[in-house]
Amino acid sequence: MIKKIISGAQTGADRAGLAAAAVLSLEVGGTVPRGRRAEDGPLTDRTMKLFNLKEHSSDKYPPRTKANVWNSDGTVVFGNVGSPGSRLTLKYCRELGKPYCINPTPDQLRVWALKWKIETLNVAGNRENSNPGIYRSTLNTLIEAFKT
Repeated sequence: MIKKIISGAQTGADRAGLAAAAVLSLEVGGTVPRGRRAEDGPLTDRTMKLFNLKEHSSDKYPPRTKANVWNSDGTVVFGNVGSPGSRLTLKYCRELGKPYCINPTPDQLRVWALKWKIETLNVAGNRENSNPGIYRSTLNTLIEAFKT
């Protein structure tokens, strides 16, 4: 079952993944672009330490996206999968042969994670500004799926 949640720490779905890990007392981590780039400004030292985040050598988003797909057992994507970031995430999942799940209900996510023996889950999806409410819905889905 899930032991760790990672993400790229962008606003929206990514941050909800990190918050859910804290609520669920799971390990947390992920890779962020050099410069700690995020929609709402550079991530602070406190945020980096709190969520065990690592800076990628590139300041671009695609390398960090690929690193998080690679460093996980599987990826869940929330929101509009036609967005550039979500399309790229799914492309990397296919290229790297990693399982993925799109916009699941809590029950679907739990079953998928058990089927694929997911221990490290990458949480990806839309930014909050492009999909208002994605943070809350992602957080609720993750907590409901993995609460004990």
